[in-house]
Amino acid sequence: MIVAIAKFFGWPLDQLDVVTAFLYGLMKEKVFCSIPEGVELDDGFDCVELLKAIYGLKQASRVWNETFDEYVRSIGFRVSSYDPCLYIKVVDGECVLLLVYVDDVLVTGSSATLIAEVKRQLKSRFEMTDSGKCSFILGIEVVDNEDGSVTLSQARYPGRPQHEAGAK
Repeated sequence: MIVAIAKFFGWPLDQLDVVTAFLYGLMKEKVFCSIPEGVELDDGFDCVELLKAIYGLKQASRVWNETFDEYVRSIGFRVSSYDPCLYIKVVDGECVLLLVYVDDVLVTGSSATLIAEVKRQLKSRFEMTDSGKCSFILGIEVVDNEDGSVTLSQARYPGRPQHEAGAK
């Protein structure tokens, strides 16, 4: 949907990726982790309490989402009534949209200045890779065509869904 909106209004569509996203989330419950074999702690304990969410932890995605949600709301975004992963910010009649899928963020809007400011704010809180114009997201290639249309393609993955489902 965000690709269609950006294309319809002639807005840029940029892509950001949060580096080690799950490590930004602080654990709200007690979770303990055993120490890997070969690692010895000075105090002799064989487990530690996790203070931050880590990859592979069942709570990690939720903790990260809550962390990101809290921050973007603090800088003036509101959540769409239709999509909990779509954030909207309107300033002086200009609009910026963020679409979030775990640690991938698409950014579009009516003002290049406002988009740049939002990116700056996000980068001040989270380490992010700014890929600029979106060309590939979530396994989907995004191609702007000369006629003004846009093509979304998964051509890089021929037969992959069928193969994963066990089809031959």
